[in-house]
Amino acid sequence: MKTLRTSTIICLFVVALNAISYGQTDKGTSNIKYNTWSATLSGGSMLFYGDLRQFDFYPVTIKNSKDWYNITNGLSEYSGGFGLAISKQLSPVFGIQVMLEKGELGGINTKVNAHFNANIFTYGLNVKINLLPIFAPNLKSTKIAIYGIAGIGLCDFKTHEYTISTSTLISNYGYGDFGGSKKTTTETVIPLGIGVKYKINNQFDIGIESTINNVNTDKLDARVVTGSAKDKYGYTAITLTYKIGKNEKSLEWVTPKEMESDKNALLFAGMNRKIDSIGNKQKETSNKVNDIDGKVTQLQKDVADLKNPPKEADDDNDGVPNSKDLEPNTPKGNLVNFQGITIPKAVNKTVIEKTEATYNFEVGEKIVLNNIFFDFNKASLRPESYTELNRLVKQLKDMPTVKIEISGHTDNIGSAAYNKTLSESRAKSVVDYLLENGIDKSRLTYVGYGFDQPIASNKTDEGRQQNRRTEFKVISK
Repeated sequence: MKTLRTSTIICLFVVALNAISYGQTDKGTSNIKYNTWSATLSGGSMLFYGDLRQFDFYPVTIKNSKDWYNITNGLSEYSGGFGLAISKQLSPVFGIQVMLEKGELGGINTKVNAHFNANIFTYGLNVKINLLPIFAPNLKSTKIAIYGIAGIGLCDFKTHEYTISTSTLISNYGYGDFGGSKKTTTETVIPLGIGVKYKINNQFDIGIESTINNVNTDKLDARVVTGSAKDKYGYTAITLTYKIGKNEKSLEWVTPKEMESDKNALLFAGMNRKIDSIGNKQKETSNKVNDIDGKVTQLQKDVADLKNPPKEADDDNDGVPNSKDLEPNTPKGNLVNFQGITIPKAVNKTVIEKTEATYNFEVGEKIVLNNIFFDFNKASLRPESYTELNRLVKQLKDMPTVKIEISGHTDNIGSAAYNKTLSESRAKSVVDYLLENGIDKSRLTYVGYGFDQPIASNKTDEGRQQNRRTEFKVISK
């Protein structure tokens, strides 16, 4: 018996695995959401078919004017049961269900003066096949379903056989088997059936179902007859099904035509989403391109402004615009500082006198180039600077191996970044002048220090005047 149980469980597992495999390879429903789970309650009549069976089809009490109720001492073959099934629909055609049934069976045979009573509990796995999608595939929709059932399971039962006349126990099974008074007899059962149901709404169905359960034994009625066919019992019941899930449709009620329509609708919806996505991406790309074009246009305008800064009015032509000129009427030819104030002649004379001597080229020594003048806030050399620079050109040509570094310096008025850029540009202007006058590029470098290396206090005009300077340092001789 243990071998029978093991074999049955293995068969149930194989059937379930094959059904699930079919469901997983059903590409028709992979992207469409349907309700696929349901629970079914059933209740109805159970009828035995075997040795202890008086009537051919259904129990009656009066037949051919005979009162069978008195003949059988009030015994009846009427019995009932109930069931529960949990189903998983794999496609519009195929589904699987776990089936549980419990009830009582009874039977009479007046020829042998015997009757029996049995308590049964049947459980197993069934395959459900919807027949309408097979035989009427062009149906658009339906509220009626016709289906077939086939499966395999186990039937646990306890049964007694008694005499009709005296109710004397003749035999029993399931009482005392396997060494215990409460052990039941277990046999394999193969149910085959058909059902019809009506769709009430999206959640509930009602129907009628009839199965013949073929039990692998002759013991169900407690009477074993050599050469007799194995016992069966029928279960005809009213069913009420609840479809589990929140989706609009249930898979078992979807016809092939309806599924094809759903697949097309899903396909078109997906295509529309892709088209919308492409359109949105194109719009985003266009916006980005427009944004980049705007930035490029602004950048080009900024570069143009840097190359051609607007010129402010300079009424006295001293190189300092009117807005920053503290001496607006400077006499022509006077040298002025960054504020447009005339540099005293005594200072000019002193500076010029200092520059008349030749430079002392010693490695590492820093020498201020006096009389180097630039336009206000610019790096362009003024003509007054050429005398000093020509003197430097001559001495560099006289000493062709000397290498020098030109450095620019400013006072502390303005930001550090601005002054560093201005000082570097002015140092480069000096180098460019030297290059134009025959000094080899390999002998020259330049750097701008801004106001990082003052030689006087930036708190006075005189100190700031000294800090605004151009120097050179001998790198090698």
